[in-house]
Amino acid sequence: MHLPEAFIDNNYIVDNLWHHPNRLSEEMVLRMRDIFIFLADSSKLSSSSSSSSVSPTSPHCPLANFLASSSDSPVVTSFVSSPSGGGAYDPYGVSDKVDWTFSIGTYSKAIEVSWLSVGKKELEYAAMALKRFRLLVEQLLRVDPSQMSSNEKLAFWVNLYNALIMHAYLAYGVPRNDIKLFSLMQKAAYTIGGLSVSAADIECTVLKMNPATYRPQIAAVFALQKFKASAELQKYTIDHPEPLLHFALSCGLHSSPAVRIFRPENMNESLKRSMQDYIQASVGISNKGKLLVPKLLHCFAKGMVEDSVLPDWICQFLSPQQASMVKNCLSRNKWRILGARVFSIIPFDSRFRFLFLLDDKSSQLSKSKV
Repeated sequence: MHLPEAFIDNNYIVDNLWHHPNRLSEEMVLRMRDIFIFLADSSKLSSSSSSSSVSPTSPHCPLANFLASSSDSPVVTSFVSSPSGGGAYDPYGVSDKVDWTFSIGTYSKAIEVSWLSVGKKELEYAAMALKRFRLLVEQLLRVDPSQMSSNEKLAFWVNLYNALIMHAYLAYGVPRNDIKLFSLMQKAAYTIGGLSVSAADIECTVLKMNPATYRPQIAAVFALQKFKASAELQKYTIDHPEPLLHFALSCGLHSSPAVRIFRPENMNESLKRSMQDYIQASVGISNKGKLLVPKLLHCFAKGMVEDSVLPDWICQFLSPQQASMVKNCLSRNKWRILGARVFSIIPFDSRFRFLFLLDDKSSQLSKSKV
């Protein structure tokens, strides 16, 4: 779908995006991204007593009690660089073992939000921004996903899921554990075409994803729930399961992949790139010469390759420098000779954290609204 020139006008963008549901979902991710970055950036710049932080262990976000009284005002965007101070950023800490941040890939430019500041200035900003955001949410009432093509559905639902999870964190607070996260995913819902669809519905029913085996506790809860699609919701679902969605959906946790914009015209390429970017950023080498593989990636690969050839399979997605380093390390040690596993699995880390990877086109669009 191509947007008419009239979409340059900001009011037209806000009021008429329901005609272009994919653009609507993209805008929702951008607006939520702006809110999170502003709150995180402010917490780094301000040390006054009027501000406080929401840590990963906080039971509730103080913004939750403030959302109902928002007033209308344009969104102001605040951009921050990665927390490395200009150097290569290592979001998953793989360079703590062996330094290969020189080739970590796209994630070296990721924007991280691992806390939220909730002083007076931040609450005022959130009130204005969320009021504006609701104008986008309201337009979902007029969207009919059943009329979308396969790639349009994929892009729409992935963007919407990521925006909804971010919105839920602001409204309900940061969940303490997987069970509370599952509860949040059931509560957080948007009304789309007259049908209420929760984050859990999107993940398990609309996108036809299997329970997250890399997080057994929440997988068990999902399995017990036994989601069944109503006839109406069935019309919204994608045609076939897409395994690569594990690298596109973010639950706002430390081991989750980064949030990025997905567009229908290059959906397949974007999903492949999401997997490759995640692998390059999250795989490392231990100081004992073993390959470090995140649990999310190991569970994804388990159904496709045997553990004995997992390093070779992973190397095809690494940068040439990374692949060369992995092969050299493994060839120098005795793991293969002894028959031991040549890799170690990094447990899934459920601490609160969002990473943002948005392309130049998205950033320019958002900057134009300041």
